[in-house]
Amino acid sequence: MTSTIDIRPEWSAPEQDAEIAAIFAQTAAGLAQVDLNGRFTLVNDRFCEMVGRSREELLTLRMQEITHPDHLAENEPLFDRAVRDGAHYRIEKRYLRPDGSILWVDNSVTVIRKEDGSPFGVLAASIDITGRRETEAALRASELRLRLAMDAGRMAVWEYDVRAGRVLHSSDLNRLLGIIETRDVSYDDMRGRIEAEDLVRLSELARASIARREPHFQAEIRYRLSRGEVRWLLVSAEFQLTDDGAVDRIIGVALDITDRKRDEEHQRLLVHELNHRVKNTLAVVQALAHQSFAGSADEERRQAFEGRLVALAGAHNLLTRESWEAASMRDVILSAAAPCDPGDGRFRIDGPDMRVPPKTAVALALAVHELCTNAVKYGALSNDRGIVDVRWRIEGGRVHLVWAEREGPPVAPPEHRGFGSRMLERALASELDGSVTLDFAPEGVRCTIVSPAPEEIFIAR
Repeated sequence: MTSTIDIRPEWSAPEQDAEIAAIFAQTAAGLAQVDLNGRFTLVNDRFCEMVGRSREELLTLRMQEITHPDHLAENEPLFDRAVRDGAHYRIEKRYLRPDGSILWVDNSVTVIRKEDGSPFGVLAASIDITGRRETEAALRASELRLRLAMDAGRMAVWEYDVRAGRVLHSSDLNRLLGIIETRDVSYDDMRGRIEAEDLVRLSELARASIARREPHFQAEIRYRLSRGEVRWLLVSAEFQLTDDGAVDRIIGVALDITDRKRDEEHQRLLVHELNHRVKNTLAVVQALAHQSFAGSADEERRQAFEGRLVALAGAHNLLTRESWEAASMRDVILSAAAPCDPGDGRFRIDGPDMRVPPKTAVALALAVHELCTNAVKYGALSNDRGIVDVRWRIEGGRVHLVWAEREGPPVAPPEHRGFGSRMLERALASELDGSVTLDFAPEGVRCTIVSPAPEEIFIAR
């Protein structure tokens, strides 16, 4: 498309000049006229504003001088062809502003001819598309970051069209599942590769999620690749419902967690082996203690030592069942007190069933054992009517535990502190980073333990 209207600055008809000049000046687009060599001959205010240059400056420059060098290889042949053949063209390119900033424009370019048909210039209408190009660049960068993150994390987004009964193609998903990237994966093919029991569990979770009107569900499943290898996937999905409540499609993410599952299994084996070795070590220590104390007149010390080993072994067994992560405070106390508990309701506990970390569990088990041993020998459990109350609570970010004996024989403060008392008041307090107070009141021994409630202590559910 070419124009035969002569809009040079030296127009002869005043009316025509005024009309065209008004249109040229007021249009929202940036308009620029150049000669056949690309030198600016006429520009409107909008173009000056867009490229950040005055009209006087532009009239001393060529179009090629303000065009980004990266676009010249594309722009110059189009310009030369337009001048030669009169071909209209359109190009998206960047202009360089004097301050170093960039302007993206969508240029629509037309050759201007004289009345005899010969070209004398080229007119370009420029639309600022900088915002659009920046948005597109940001989107591409975001997609690239997402792709890199998904590749690094062995993750894929997937979508199942329930009504059409098909999985929408995704090269990420194909790579994750070990399938040729260009191949469409059928829903039946995906289901057939999931381990049967995991597929049942996954289906039950999905149905339960729909029944509760909760769109999101998540499950760990085993998936068999075409070459037979089994991989673990963490599948997280969300339903999209139609207006009438029917499931329209399911969109989700699949994450390869095979390495994590292998690490967990390896850790379980190591913990199992460690537990086995610790049990053996405790048994050996107990045997050595029995031999070392054999024939000794101090039978009481032997029994006390072996009792502490039993308490330690009990706490260890309890933590083993919990994989050494945390143990129920109630279970720790009951396990440590079991050998001394008369079993007729005289040993009473009350408090929130907190879960405590291993270090706290072992220290607490030894403390309860010492208190129980003393109660059986001298305190509330040494007769047939004494009672032991163990109560605890969380208050102000601290755990308050009170061991209180009553209705036992009258208590008198000991003349000297034995090993058990020293262990409670010093070692236990240090282990728990708190305080332990022993009160030998006549009505019964009272032990108060106050320690911080660390973050890893939480209420069992």
